[in-house]
Amino acid sequence: MKIAVVGGAGRVGATTLFQLVLEGVADELAVVDVVTDRAEGEILDLLHGTHLSHRVTFSGPGYEACDGADFVIITAGIPRKPDETRLDLLRKNVDNLRDNVLPTLSKYAGQAFIIMVANPADVLTYQAAIHGAFPADRVIGTGTLLDSTRLRSLLAARLQVDPRQVFAYMLGEHGDSQSAYLSGATVAGIPLQQFPGYSQALVDEVVNATRFGGAEVIKRKGGTFYAVAPMIVELIRAIKDDARQVLPVSTLLNGEFLDMRRVALSLPCVIGRQGRVQLVPPRLTDNEQAGLLKSYNVLREALESVGL
Repeated sequence: MKIAVVGGAGRVGATTLFQLVLEGVADELAVVDVVTDRAEGEILDLLHGTHLSHRVTFSGPGYEACDGADFVIITAGIPRKPDETRLDLLRKNVDNLRDNVLPTLSKYAGQAFIIMVANPADVLTYQAAIHGAFPADRVIGTGTLLDSTRLRSLLAARLQVDPRQVFAYMLGEHGDSQSAYLSGATVAGIPLQQFPGYSQALVDEVVNATRFGGAEVIKRKGGTFYAVAPMIVELIRAIKDDARQVLPVSTLLNGEFLDMRRVALSLPCVIGRQGRVQLVPPRLTDNEQAGLLKSYNVLREALESVGL
């Protein structure tokens, strides 16, 4: 299996590459980045450690290294300048994806799964899904998979249980408008509200920490990487192994749930070899449904602002 990471010289891309090497997911890794010296340095650094991990061949840093890739992970994005608005940055990233990244990738990896990590993840996922260069069912944004991972980890820490036994979701936008789904949350099969230590105050605190957790990490250390990389690998494994794993990822919607159309946002999906096998939206409370629809409207406004 061949996996290409576009933006492989950045900290998210490099951390993801390291995780892929450690877990032995791929036979070949393409490290693609316009910062060629740094990308070549990452290749050498990763190669030097393969004796202690798994045998992997490396290529890069040009886009031609994506040739024949099974997966292309897009982590590259244009950073925001101090004098730019969020809309300015949104337009620049949309233009870059349309004019440079997607047309170039289509030459070399037209049948690859596109895993969209770059932000704004949902807008760029939608853009890639409707672009026409790649089959829409092979374009998947990591979306709130990261936020749900944060939510479960924080709940587990507060309840003092194994994080792998906590099941709860953040849905909608991978951003400030994301909406918590907790009415069906469980800990080892026990409804969250019945689990020892539960309180509404605890849940409110954890949801708030989840919603703004990424910004807090960025404020303190400049970026989020360690939760991102294994999250990406989990998604790739679910597709590669046809695991039929239910994951909250961002995919193209055209009215399948709550009549939400012309958008990509996160809902629980069965993920397998064909990508999104099935959408499995949960039964939401009225408040949860209102929160999700609010998130949808935020995303539609963002898409309309850049002509999508």
